[in-house]
Amino acid sequence: MVNQPSSPKQTVCVILAAGQGTRMGNSINKILLPINGKPVIIHAIETFERCSAIDEILLVAAAGEEEQLATVARNAHCHKVHHVIQGGATRHSSEQCALEALRARIISGEVELVLIHDGARPFVPIARVEQLIQKAREIGGAILAAPLQAEERLVQVDSEQNIQKSFAGRLVWKAQTPQAFQASLLLAAYDQAERDHFYGTDTASSVERIGGQIAIVESDNTNLKITTTHDLFLAEKLCH
Repeated sequence: MVNQPSSPKQTVCVILAAGQGTRMGNSINKILLPINGKPVIIHAIETFERCSAIDEILLVAAAGEEEQLATVARNAHCHKVHHVIQGGATRHSSEQCALEALRARIISGEVELVLIHDGARPFVPIARVEQLIQKAREIGGAILAAPLQAEERLVQVDSEQNIQKSFAGRLVWKAQTPQAFQASLLLAAYDQAERDHFYGTDTASSVERIGGQIAIVESDNTNLKITTTHDLFLAEKLCH
């Protein structure tokens, strides 16, 4: 009997687009607002469309926006977007929805790596996506993060708002997305989180709590997240 070649293992990027961005003061989802004439979400998708290490993109939409988001992606010729699913009320629950959609393929070994990216971050460089994927293959997980600048300072305070500890310079890093993980590890982390009623602040926090090792790939502030109208202004400047 001749052994059939095994199917290549897949790397799937989940792009979260279910937030409403209430701080924008706009009636439509912020990921549909234009930057240089193109929706924020399309800027985000195009990085992964161009990245040869990404096989598929799964979009997570707000309830009732699935078809609209699918149409926007189709009109922009985003060929790697195979599915658009409904997300949850929180970031964590939207990630759970995505992993549930991928569960059978993760368990079978078809999906090897999963990246989670915030659709409101339009400018992640392809080179950093490739670095993340390599690190995740090596140790289990990796996230983009930017070191605080030398003049920045964070402080930890007590209930009386007295400073207990000060963090400055490159001792502290600001987590960004995408975040990349071995798929089986990520699924195990979210299954455990569900059993424990744990809701993480980002994807990595759920993996960390079950002992997953996570590396940092250095990023910077050009990988901005669109949260306010000022961020849109900055994004327009980065496009020129």
